[in-house]
Parts: sequence; structure tokens; C-alpha cells
Amino acid sequence: MKSAITAVLLAGGESTRFAPFTEKNSFILLGKPLLLWHYEQLLRLGITHVVVVTNELNDEYIKTIEVPEKLTVSYVTQKNKGQVQALLAIEKECSGEVLLLNASDYYADAGITTFLHGIDKNTIALGAIKTGYYFPGGYLKVDANNIVSEIIEKPKIGEEPSDIVRILIDYIPDISLFIEVAKKHSSNAASGYEEAVNALMKMSGNAKAIVLDKNMWKPIKYPWNVLDVAELLLSEMKGTQIDKSVVIKEHVIIEGPVVIESGVKIFEGTKIVGPVYIGKNTIIGNNNIIRSSSIGDDCVTGFNSDITRSVIGNNCWFHTNYVGDSVVGNNVSMGSGTVTANLRLDDGEIQSIIKEEKINTGRNKLGVLVGDNVRIGVNASTMPAIKIGSDSFIAAGIVLTQDIPARSFVRPIATGFVVKENTKAAATSRDSFRKVL
Repeated sequence: MKSAITAVLLAGGESTRFAPFTEKNSFILLGKPLLLWHYEQLLRLGITHVVVVTNELNDEYIKTIEVPEKLTVSYVTQKNKGQVQALLAIEKECSGEVLLLNASDYYADAGITTFLHGIDKNTIALGAIKTGYYFPGGYLKVDANNIVSEIIEKPKIGEEPSDIVRILIDYIPDISLFIEVAKKHSSNAASGYEEAVNALMKMSGNAKAIVLDKNMWKPIKYPWNVLDVAELLLSEMKGTQIDKSVVIKEHVIIEGPVVIESGVKIFEGTKIVGPVYIGKNTIIGNNNIIRSSSIGDDCVTGFNSDITRSVIGNNCWFHTNYVGDSVVGNNVSMGSGTVTANLRLDDGEIQSIIKEEKINTGRNKLGVLVGDNVRIGVNASTMPAIKIGSDSFIAAGIVLTQDIPARSFVRPIATGFVVKENTKAAATSRDSFRKVL
């Protein structure tokens, strides 16, 4: 059923905490950019008009992302940082009812459906979850009926006004009024949006919190969050979809839901345990095990490789590797025997360095995070949560214990290894190798 609501997807963030990857909204998951997942979802839910707010860095690329038939998409570019600036950018594109969503978050169908069913056409509605732990974000001050009186940004631990944390899924009955209010708070890039919501709630007299199951919402802020979103997308996969062109050799076992695209070859002795997505023209070699993962187009997973709970980009090559709980970009090769460690010796929570700050990942299993165009030599190992920047070479036999910047050449020395600038480029095609497979 067609809805009168306009959806606004906020895609203007600069992805500065997403390294070694670049742009969150266009990141490929299960064969599609994240933004396309949003488009298809909104269309399924009856919303046919979408406004996408971009920034000056990602605007050109985002406009190339496929738009499904029957969906109308408009684009606006915010000039300055902050969600409140995104509101000002949509002034000429929107009127009436608006559903505001963060484009770099993923919401399960059931989550958005629950939210839409809970709204009152005359009342602001704010999506929220109960985390069960301290969350460094906006808490909602609510009464017994979940009527919201205020958003309190990052209260001190122990001073939270409730156990209800705001997520960015907001229903605004009159976006024009909201924009007028937001103009008064536009100078505060960090929390101007929340200030504007608080001001609007005081004007209207009420707002409603719609509390969703926390498993219905997965944000992408850090690179490892890709695994959370992929897990949710894979969990929504139903049944088995294997293209008729797929070649499956003898003694291959496929269990659980899978999507296997055209041109794929799967060789003897392999076991695939769904949910699993395998992209076009990928070759799955002998004696592989593929579990709960997404593998992109034109990949080769050679003999005796194990890829588990991971997201693999396009044109990646493996041979006798273990890749667990990892995110691997495009055009990456791992030499024979390379292994990704994904578990601390004490099984504790894994931490990662982001902008020189140690961050808790919320995961006790996390492997390697590899940018695009990376070559890793034979028998190399990576410790949990190591990030390898794009266009880097990692020599054979190294144990990586620290993050590697982009365009690095890492080679061993007597006391460990040395990092220097990489002046070589990885080949973009291995078609000559593929022809013999």
C-alpha cells in the first residue's frame, strides 16, 4: 500500500571512523550497496518517495547506485557537518510527514513495520531500544506510557534518565515546522539535531518513544559493525536460491539458506553451511568450508580454505587460509597458510584503535579488517582486530600485531618488521589465472 510518508536517508556522514574502508553507505553487502538495501526495503513497506542527503565527497558515487522501479529518489547535498545541517538541506524537497533514517544503519523489516504501526499521525515518534548496558548516546526521559519529554545526550554513567536509548528512526508529522526550529540550532554540529527535537517537543507538547527489539537495528559506525549488519541480512535470508548456471561437483554439501549467483563453480569436498551468499562467477575450491558469510563476485577460494562469519569483497583470492569474523575489501589476495586470529587468549572483549583511542568493539571474536588492493604473503598471521590499509603489501611469515596504514609495504626484520611506503600497485585482474581453473 502506498504511503504518504516521505523517507529521508541521512547519508552525509564522512565515515572518518570506518577505516580501512571508505564510504559506509555504498559498502557492498550480499551483492548490493547498503543504500540499495534501504531502497528495496522502503519500497516493500509502501514508501515510494525517498530523499537522500549526501555530502560533497560521496554525492557523485551515491547517485550512481541503482534505484528500483516505482521508487522516486531525490538527492540533496549538505554543505556542513552535522545532522542538523542535513535537515536544512532538505527544506525544498520535503513537506508534510517524514520518516528520518540514518543511511549507515540497517533496520530489520520488522523493526520499521513495528515503528510505523506505532505512530500517531499528529505526534512526533522517536525510535528507541533498551540496551541493558551504558550506551554513549541520547537517552530518552519518558513517563510510564513512553511519552518523551526530553533527549539527554550522553549522560554520566549512573545518571541516565531511563533505560531507553534513542536510535535514529524519527517520525515528524510536519517537517517544515521542524526545519524552522532546526535553523535556530544549526550552529551546533554535534548535537544541534537533538536540541531541535527537544525544542519541537516542547512546542508540540508531546512525543512518543517506540521501543524496538535491539536486534532489529544495527548501526555501522566502525568497520567491524559491517559484520553485525551482514549477520542481520543473512538471518533474513529464506530458503535456497541457486542460479541454474551454477556448477556443483560431487560430494558437495549445502545446508541451510543460501543464495548462489550465476557462474559460480563449487568443487568436490566442500561444505557450505548457511546462511551464505556467494556472488557471481566465484570459484569455491576443493575441501572448503564456508559458514555464515557473504562472498563477493569473481572470488577464488582455493583448496582447503575456511571462511566463517566473514564479509568478503569482489575479486579476492584465498588458498589454504582460515578467515574468521573478518571484513575483507576488494581485490585482496592471501597467500597459502595465512591465518586470521579472531579470539583473545583470555576470550575477553576485543579492542581496536580508532583515531588514537582504544575502543571496545563489543565482540569477543573479531578477525582482520582489510582495505582494497592488498596482498598478503604466505604463512602470515594477523592478531584480532588488526586493520590493514588499502594498497598495502604484507610480506610472508609476518605476525601482524599493529594496524597498518594505507599504501604500506611491511617486511620482516631481525626484531620484528618494518613499515614503509608502498610504491607498487596490485594487479586489478587475474583473468589469466582464472582461465586455467
